[in-house]
Amino acid sequence: MKKIAVIGAGIVGLATAYELRRHGLDVSVYDADAKPGQGTSKANGAQLSYSFVTPLATPDVLRSLHKLLLDRNGALRLHPTFSLSQCSWLLSFLKACSASQSQRGAENLLQLGKLSRQVLDQLQRTQPLEFAHNHHGKLQVFENSQSFAAARDAQGSFLGRHGVEQRVLTPAQTVEQEPSLAPIAHRIQGGLFTPSEEAGDCEQLCLALQERLQQMGVVFHFNTPITRLERHGDSITAFTAQGALDAHTIILANGTGAQKLARPLGLDLGIYPLRGYSLTIPVDEHSGAPQASVSDIRNKVVYARIGDKLRVAGMIDIGVNKPSAIAARLSTLRQQVQEFFPALTPTGDIEEWTGERPSRPTSTPLIGASPFNNLFVNVGHGALGFTLAFGSARLLTDILQSPSNKQPLLAPLFSL
Repeated sequence: MKKIAVIGAGIVGLATAYELRRHGLDVSVYDADAKPGQGTSKANGAQLSYSFVTPLATPDVLRSLHKLLLDRNGALRLHPTFSLSQCSWLLSFLKACSASQSQRGAENLLQLGKLSRQVLDQLQRTQPLEFAHNHHGKLQVFENSQSFAAARDAQGSFLGRHGVEQRVLTPAQTVEQEPSLAPIAHRIQGGLFTPSEEAGDCEQLCLALQERLQQMGVVFHFNTPITRLERHGDSITAFTAQGALDAHTIILANGTGAQKLARPLGLDLGIYPLRGYSLTIPVDEHSGAPQASVSDIRNKVVYARIGDKLRVAGMIDIGVNKPSAIAARLSTLRQQVQEFFPALTPTGDIEEWTGERPSRPTSTPLIGASPFNNLFVNVGHGALGFTLAFGSARLLTDILQSPSNKQPLLAPLFSL
């Protein structure tokens, strides 16, 4: 049996390993960390928002370019480094901000999101894993009547075409849907509730998947970074510090690390790290925490209840790496939580996290073959890795298993 090496033990890599092993393939997983899910998967927004996959690049970004540089507390902020990689990525990002490309990207991602929901639902029905998975829906809360009306019309049209139920709520109905919002009821102009959306603890799912995969015969190599990829004719060999991997097929699923490994081969995967932030707040039934996933539209902050924790995630920074700037952003996020949920009472210390999301200018991941006959990619999911992981894994497995003249219908939408 041909051996497959999956590079990366985040949620995308683990889902890929699961789908491959489920089809009877010989799989090993390699990761630089000591255990799975320690990169972007560790403390992401916890959202399984299959219906909310609009690309980051939209015409709205073009209309507010000045805020990228001038608004220190903005949800999306740019710190120019003037590096070639950042300039190249930004140029492609700005080109992707057209209405037509943004719409096309959203349609493609929605299809992948539907597949991802189906695959994870199938797993949870047949061999359920514990990761604080809930189906409490997603509630968007608006404090501005104009933005509420615009979102109501745009989302209602888009989601309606795809059969996604969304309820338009008055301010009173918004608080009735999520009573923890009562302290700010006077500020709410309306809400949009999508009952189909889900949430869960991504790191916990990674740990559960590792245990399941080991039971299925998958071998893990932790503390084992891939140091380089070497080309030998039309094939690639991967190396660790100990030498070459014993693998016929190599799958890159290691986020921003994939860009660094592929670049010496002449492959530009278009991945640039965008920094995100989160807080994990311990709560109980008396903490005044929401049950549904809640989106603070004004600040673009999401809240997700995952068991006895409330995950809060927000802000995207391009080129921000200074510790002082990171600390300031986390402080801003804490302040936003206090303003949005003033009655929230944590039961313990709040955990802060920041990490770099492997983002492409169009927000569409790359899934499938490379120019080399034994190298495949499943990378570039940005902030949607958790949401799209299982659909991406199924698509990649189908691509590997199908003859070249009978590839899956979704394959061309995410090809390199």
